[in-house]
Amino acid sequence: MTEQIKKEWLISIAGWSALILFLTGTYELYDYAMPAAQQINNHPSWALQEWGLWYVLTPIIFRLLHQYHSKQQLTHQRFIGILALMLCISMTYQSIFDLFVFKDNIAYTLLYFAPSHPLVLFVISFIWHTYLRTELTQTSSIEVDSGSKKSRLCFDDITHINSASNYVEFHTQEQLFLKRTTLKQVEQQLPDSQFIRTHRSHLVNLDYVERIQIKPSGSGLVLLKNGQSVALSKAFKPKVKAKLKNVA
Repeated sequence: MTEQIKKEWLISIAGWSALILFLTGTYELYDYAMPAAQQINNHPSWALQEWGLWYVLTPIIFRLLHQYHSKQQLTHQRFIGILALMLCISMTYQSIFDLFVFKDNIAYTLLYFAPSHPLVLFVISFIWHTYLRTELTQTSSIEVDSGSKKSRLCFDDITHINSASNYVEFHTQEQLFLKRTTLKQVEQQLPDSQFIRTHRSHLVNLDYVERIQIKPSGSGLVLLKNGQSVALSKAFKPKVKAKLKNVA
């Protein structure tokens, strides 16, 4: 898990936990201060039931926005499409949940949540734009081939890089991108604090390294957190081990 993803989940968990605790505490204090006839008497977990889904939806929204933004593919239409999709998911889930758990009419549920869910999506997009959106500059991304087009790939999304004949392969968690260049030229564009050469044909992102495995011959493998492995040669082994020790 990269630092960016950790930050997205931390903001989601901390933000929704604070809101749910605030709502729950507010209603508890209201009932405590009012006579029995005027008390609301909500179940202690009512706020969690209504807003718990956003613990999951919020980091998903953050991730989708980040992925498209890092590839310079976050158009206004796609941005609105992501929020519209999440609105449909949240309203559908809430309607089904309330229908089977509370026997509430679907139309009533949709009407009840119609103002709040779009507002939530607006706040989530504002938080992403203000605190999570990264500026795509030459120092944080690299241009790669994406079909017949060019796009920029964020350094944080690259797990490892391989030399492949006249091309260089850029691996992410989900995709493979190519660029007609040399590994040496690519290495010169990468931050030394984040990437390290493990072999004359391989570079790895230190954020994705799980551990190294040494073979009896003296060479080894760099095992990544996504289950993949990259060759580690004897020549680069001391530098890799020292770098990983400093990172740890």
